[in-house]
Amino acid sequence: MIRTVGVRAIALTSAVVIILAACSAAPSPDPTSIKGKFDVGGRSLYVECSGSGSPTVVMDAGLGNTHDTWRLVAPMIAKHTRTCTYDRANLGASDPAAKPRSSAEVIADLDALLKAAAISGPYVLVGHSFGGLSMRLFAAEHPADVVGIVLVDPTPVTFVDRECAIVTKALCDALRKGWEPSANPEGLDFFKTVAEVLAAGPLPTVPLVVLAATNHHQAAITDSAIEQQIETLWRDEETKLAASVAGGTLTVVTSGHDIELLHPAAVIDALNSVLAAAGVSPS
Repeated sequence: MIRTVGVRAIALTSAVVIILAACSAAPSPDPTSIKGKFDVGGRSLYVECSGSGSPTVVMDAGLGNTHDTWRLVAPMIAKHTRTCTYDRANLGASDPAAKPRSSAEVIADLDALLKAAAISGPYVLVGHSFGGLSMRLFAAEHPADVVGIVLVDPTPVTFVDRECAIVTKALCDALRKGWEPSANPEGLDFFKTVAEVLAAGPLPTVPLVVLAATNHHQAAITDSAIEQQIETLWRDEETKLAASVAGGTLTVVTSGHDIELLHPAAVIDALNSVLAAAGVSPS
């Protein structure tokens, strides 16, 4: 099923959400809250959790982004169930880790963090951009622990190859170089991660929402026809991903790539629908 969400409606809803959050009274101390670092095998990762209830929502940010990318979403979801955000290794308040690394190391860290911090499942997984690749891998490898998935404009596994097919060799070479581990602060290897995700098999049959942005502008791309082809390849891949799980939904959001910051209400709505399927009703 494909839904299209207009930018004006989302912008208005987002404004209301943000204003209500700002105007609400300070909550009582939450005995289940967490703000701190936990050992994951000789180094530590930073995690924040608030709210109570089950399932636990766990959010993973895009490449180079810390847990703060969820600041407009997580507090609203924590009103209904336990919600956790964290910093991957080499980011934010978390300790460094050896580079290069891939999503296999990311999800091993996340699994260790959840155990060390006693953050119990079942989980609803949320991943933005590259974080969507890692959450796909986590879900495929831990299907019994996952009851829902929200992927926020997840990076397509075919992105580089398909874009290279429609741009010049020089642009293709630059694109590939930009995805090398040395090009990002985390030292994450996109190509190794893609191989891991493809080898891991299908997602579990749980409620799934894929949020698709409509603008993936890149400064190096100046041809509008090529830009449109790039938008088409993103939409194609995200449509296939949503359809890979029975009942999966693709929601098109008139937005740039960072939907969680530009139109947080779209992410909140998607999460509320997945949580409702898991028996959690927004109050």
